[in-house]
Amino acid sequence: MKVQTLGKSAAVLAALALAVGGTVVSAHAAAPAYIDCQNFAAGEPDHIDPALTSTLVGANTATMLFDGLTDTDANGNLYGEVASKWTTKDGAKTWVFTLKKNLKFSNGEAVLPSSFVNGWKRALDSKLASEVAYHGDFIAGMNAYSTGKGAFPASSVVADDKAMTLTVKMDNPTADWPAIVSHSVFSPIPTSMVGATEKVEEDGTKLVGNGPFMLEKAITKRAGGEVVIVPNPNYGGKTPLLSKVTFKIFSDTNAAYNAFASGQCDNGPIPAGRYTELLTKWGTKGVKTVLGTDYWGFNWEDPTVGGTKNKLLRSAIAKAIDKNQISEIIYQGVRKPASGLLPPGIPGYKAGQGLTQGRDLDGAKADYKKWLDLGNKTPAPIRLSYNDGAGWDKVASIIVANLKDVGIPAKLDPFAADGTYFSKMRSGKGQIIRGGWFADYPIADNFLYPLLHSKTIDGDNLERYNSKAFDALVDSARSSTNKSFAQSQYRRAEVQALRNDVVMVPTVNRGVAVVLAPSTSTFPITPLGMIVYDQIVKG
Repeated sequence: MKVQTLGKSAAVLAALALAVGGTVVSAHAAAPAYIDCQNFAAGEPDHIDPALTSTLVGANTATMLFDGLTDTDANGNLYGEVASKWTTKDGAKTWVFTLKKNLKFSNGEAVLPSSFVNGWKRALDSKLASEVAYHGDFIAGMNAYSTGKGAFPASSVVADDKAMTLTVKMDNPTADWPAIVSHSVFSPIPTSMVGATEKVEEDGTKLVGNGPFMLEKAITKRAGGEVVIVPNPNYGGKTPLLSKVTFKIFSDTNAAYNAFASGQCDNGPIPAGRYTELLTKWGTKGVKTVLGTDYWGFNWEDPTVGGTKNKLLRSAIAKAIDKNQISEIIYQGVRKPASGLLPPGIPGYKAGQGLTQGRDLDGAKADYKKWLDLGNKTPAPIRLSYNDGAGWDKVASIIVANLKDVGIPAKLDPFAADGTYFSKMRSGKGQIIRGGWFADYPIADNFLYPLLHSKTIDGDNLERYNSKAFDALVDSARSSTNKSFAQSQYRRAEVQALRNDVVMVPTVNRGVAVVLAPSTSTFPITPLGMIVYDQIVKG
């Protein structure tokens, strides 16, 4: 998973407070409030609606508002959230989920199997134009629906509210479906949200979930805004230990850290280059290695760096980038150099799948000379595109210097921290594109398919990479129930993209690093990079 307007009026807020606020406050009078200054430290979220969010920061909020069929806990174990069990009797082609009884949305409506059908109809509807709708492609007939080429495949998603079962028919055998369906795009919705193809995320009276928290207000369209969530009085699970979580929105990580350091927040981000200093000062309770990778990708359609004819230039750039320098200078070793797109810990991971392990300056110079010898001229400075405010300028500056050593001109190309960066990259506005990915669910497919398959162009395939060879390898892995064969195909696909085509350069494997006030005693982080706000202990 990668990483809007004024919220409810005062009158609506007052009415909501009268309707449910008293219940929440009285039930949690002794519970402390929590102010989070790290989640939206580098600008406003793209979305907090689970049907729309494509970044970790947005999903971190969405998953507190909505519970799906399954989820992954802080130890990386899959467990039933709304589902009590799941079974398949035909080799993973059809899955039957049995739902827990007596669960409710925050408005009091029952959570039923039909709630999931309604949620998927909305989230995957081409009219909503969700950039993460491709996750539904596993379901038979769903791709046609999400791309506007067919009706919702009602025979593939069947709800039996009396028996409390949801039956899902897959396009191909999908052994990992119970993990895949944990993605927020598969959240249920109440009947009040049926047909809501407009974006409703700024309004707590419209964005109604079944998670441990509910939305009180969201002003997400500018720095200085905030998202506020409070406990859901109708939640069927364990009551959060916090009476309120306020997510502050900042223009950049330095401003967010300064707010934390001055005592305005309970947690904060670590600006680039200050990891050792600040972790020494505040401690490492907020640090965890997670399943994620940072990378810089090449726009496959760009005339200078894209396509098969410019492979030697891409290879020169990839070999020139000093991953060890990025790891040490920017992250002081908290994020380790990456040797491939898949991070350690993902099933099927194999070290050394990328073009280089560190830096190959001689190889970079040789490849660049070969590219020039083909009749190419020294290019205009190549743009390194990134979202501003999060410290990526410092990483990009290292890469610019690395490329200068080879004779390749490059320059910084920042985009405003207004939540639109990834949408702009999806539409082809970048040249060399800064990206990062946390696993939505811990399988190899979740990196390779969304980031590089041609069917996810206009989605998370920021590079707009289109390779029949790559697609065929991933498609064969997805349709196989033989795990060893599938992993072999995924590894071959990774090599195809990173070595044969050189469409991206993985730089470092991700870790979450947050500084915490001493009052925060428990701060759980899942291997997927999700902070479990309903389990935070303060005081």
